Amino acid sequence: MDRQTYNRCSMTVRIACFAIPLLVLFGVYLFGVTEASTNPAEPSVEAVRRVIVDVDTGPDDAWALFHLLSSPGVRVEAIICVQGNTNVTNVGRNVLRVLTALGKENEIPVYLGSNEQLITPGPKSDSGYFGSDGFSDIDFPDLPEPDMSLLRSSPLNELNKLTEQHPREITFIQLGPLTNLALLFKVFPESRHRIREVFIMGGNRHGVGNTEKAAEFNFYSDPEAAHIVINNFGGNITILPWETASRENLITNQTWRFEVLGSAAHPLVQMLNPVERKPLGDNDSWMPCDLLVAMAFTHPYLVTETKRYRADVELYGWLTRGQLVLDHMNEGQGSVTIVDNMNREKILQMLLEMVN
Repeated sequence: MDRQTYNRCSMTVRIACFAIPLLVLFGVYLFGVTEASTNPAEPSVEAVRRVIVDVDTGPDDAWALFHLLSSPGVRVEAIICVQGNTNVTNVGRNVLRVLTALGKENEIPVYLGSNEQLITPGPKSDSGYFGSDGFSDIDFPDLPEPDMSLLRSSPLNELNKLTEQHPREITFIQLGPLTNLALLFKVFPESRHRIREVFIMGGNRHGVGNTEKAAEFNFYSDPEAAHIVINNFGGNITILPWETASRENLITNQTWRFEVLGSAAHPLVQMLNPVERKPLGDNDSWMPCDLLVAMAFTHPYLVTETKRYRADVELYGWLTRGQLVLDHMNEGQGSVTIVDNMNREKILQMLLEMVN
């Protein structure tokens, strides 16, 4: 064999030695892709999104819990109750009603949190928008009474332990006044650095109030707590404010709510139908504010408009106590993301898929 022929053979061998392993690896990859596509696996440990949900359960909180507990890849580690729509015991009862309707009353720990705001509250009316019990004072004679012994107390230690066990993995979803989270930050300051992010339904965007002239209900119910959370959490805070929840394209007429969505046979839907129908006037629309926050968390693509700001909460204003104040002069900076709009059509479609 002459040298030229030897060199050609040697080159062929080297190419084969390099190419064959690549072909083998490529075949393994294709086989793995095929297997994965025909046999989808459960979400990996890394893919699970852990949440703690803080509620003052009226029906909009119930819809949010329904969505979160129905979402693959979301693990609700705990539900914390706070006074808001009603006292904390009624909130706990309503949470258990929701979990029982979903068959999950023994799966998710439910804690009774704060029953008053940080500063001793002033006088409140006996009945809120959703009645004195947060569920429009509806009797449910055909449903079993919730097992109140399932409610646990002293949540702060447990919340802190969860953040220790899963550092930077847990998102807090705040659907009521922020009292419990503010207390956690004060009693266990190190927990502030172990929370992944915070989602809030509350505050306002343009100073439009639904409780006082310039304050939204959740922030007005405990302005000091809102101030502590906004100023002490260094991570990302996503807020869906009152003005977004009340956008014309995000509110829904009663006909769709009760004749389309409400026709589903799901036990939770049937339980919520009278709870939501009772307080609505003839011209009122359906506004599931807390549900929108839950959906913004689970499906970020539903969010179509956002802006980022530095933010604070007004504590001393005679007319503006509890207002969320945004630094409009430095838009784009800061840790607070305001959700300004969402995709209505996809939200309604997702709701119908959830109940059927």
